[in-house]
Amino acid sequence: MRDVRIDSSQEIIVRGWKSGSEGLLLQIRGLDQEVRLKCRCGRSHWLVREQFSGGLAALSVTCHGCGTHGMFRMEDVRLPTP
Repeated sequence: MRDVRIDSSQEIIVRGWKSGSEGLLLQIRGLDQEVRLKCRCGRSHWLVREQFSGGLAALSVTCHGCGTHGMFRMEDVRLPTP
């Protein structure tokens, strides 16, 4: 599995994600395999929120260890229906 550091991932477009014992795994545009998001502090466990505004979706992540924050545009994601 390939690791992607938060400080070198600003242009990533997320197509899907899941969180588990291995950390936060992202499916990103242009790659066939999942990647693990790593923080500057070396951890890969994140607090994750999907945000929807104006028809656009974003993935907001905050490192569980040091508080580093990142935001990624999401593609092919729709607002969940109640």
